[in-house]
Amino acid sequence: MKKLLIALSLFHCFLSAYPQKSADIGIRLGGALYWGDIEHRTDLLKDVTTLYGIMGRYNFNKRISVRGQLINGSLKAAGTFDGVNLAEPSAHITQVGGPNNFPDEFYLKKPDNSYNFIRSVQSFEGLMEFNFLNYEMGSTKKNNFTPYIGLGIGVFYSPPPRQGTLILVPQVEYSFLPSKTLYRPELDANMNKTNDANALTPTIPMAFGIKYNLSKRIGASAEFCVRKTFTDNIDNLKDPVRYQNLDPVSGHPDDKFASGNFYNNDWFASLQVSVYWQLWTDKGICVFREKSGIKKNF
Repeated sequence: MKKLLIALSLFHCFLSAYPQKSADIGIRLGGALYWGDIEHRTDLLKDVTTLYGIMGRYNFNKRISVRGQLINGSLKAAGTFDGVNLAEPSAHITQVGGPNNFPDEFYLKKPDNSYNFIRSVQSFEGLMEFNFLNYEMGSTKKNNFTPYIGLGIGVFYSPPPRQGTLILVPQVEYSFLPSKTLYRPELDANMNKTNDANALTPTIPMAFGIKYNLSKRIGASAEFCVRKTFTDNIDNLKDPVRYQNLDPVSGHPDDKFASGNFYNNDWFASLQVSVYWQLWTDKGICVFREKSGIKKNF
């Protein structure tokens, strides 16, 4: 009976040691690229922006881990947006006139349809990782390398940029304007211009990468991650079709979102390198052997 209890205890120690749980923390740095409603982007390399952040990961075993990360940076793009009146924020003019003789903002219409935006972004994400090969943080000769995939959920926030191209009303509204190239900015129900609105949305990050141990305590990874968002306002073009299709009665864009809004949402992707340090590891010490004065790592 005693031998049976010893055998069961040893078996239990083996099962508890096999997962080799560990945790690590690190930093991330790389570039990001947006894609959405802006058209005819001729130089994508100029649209690449910097993303950086911190991460923490818990490794359940050699195949499964979960990672949390906070990233910060910016997104930008330049291209064209056809069929609407556009202006840059710097082309701002204050006029006094009209029925109530009060100051009002007007913008000089651009002679072309070029469009640009830039936003600061912050995102918190949690991903479940699956390693294609056995991977053990801290090992330098065996199980020290693996490709992996990750899938998770996140929250993305970008404050109002108040930068980038503005959308103007479709026609000149006031006869007192000195020039027919001056237009009022298009405003939403909250009296915000098209570059005044924030972007707050859940995201679905989908990642593929490679992990490699540099030493017993330090590892590195390279990762490509694509993020599906549930907002169409990263580029300040929230539901852009409505700006190109005017209401036949009012002559202004419809305030309602177009159908198929789910497919109209923006995406962004990143290519980042991470360096991480092993914060903690389960050495797999067998409790039975430790009490017997014999310690062994599994």
